[in-house]
Amino acid sequence: MPGRNRLFDEEKALAQAAEVFWIKGYEAASTEDLLAAMDMNKGSLYNAFGNKRELFVKVFDWFAQRFIRNMKEVFAKHANTIDAIREIFLHVAYADDPMEHTKGCFYVNILGETTGMDPDLEKVAKEKLIEIEKLFYKELTKAWKAGQLTSSIQPALLAKHLLNLWNGINITRRLYGEKELGKLVELNLQLCFSGK
Repeated sequence: MPGRNRLFDEEKALAQAAEVFWIKGYEAASTEDLLAAMDMNKGSLYNAFGNKRELFVKVFDWFAQRFIRNMKEVFAKHANTIDAIREIFLHVAYADDPMEHTKGCFYVNILGETTGMDPDLEKVAKEKLIEIEKLFYKELTKAWKAGQLTSSIQPALLAKHLLNLWNGINITRRLYGEKELGKLVELNLQLCFSGK
């Protein structure tokens, strides 16, 4: 019946499904894995989210929107854009959950899995990464106009570089501990914003 309250917490269910997809990947995540993690039966899962593919797209969108919202909050609380960017990257280096380092990046994992194999899911992953680049560009352009950037590199190229750095640091965190990652973040930001 349309409009009736669902007997589950959709946010929690999406978070639990995201964890399964993050650890196992799209292909390896079975319906049984998802049902167990989400504490749902098959009928409830299909009624709420559709099939595995539809669930995945919803999870990916939920994950991306949450991440973008968090980034916007970081930019909003800093008067200086470079300080905000530093916080965003240091959060990757010093993750709240130490297990995140071993899982890598949700976006990068999915893009790596789907590239050349599943054009539709690859497109979804690429679109979400482009959203991150656009947010970097928007904030860097504001910083450029406010005179905060001394680098001669244009905001559009810096935004692409930051997206590349974000992807790279999310892969590299599988290799190194927090201390080394923090140093890599600081080095890269120094190179980006040194004014040369």
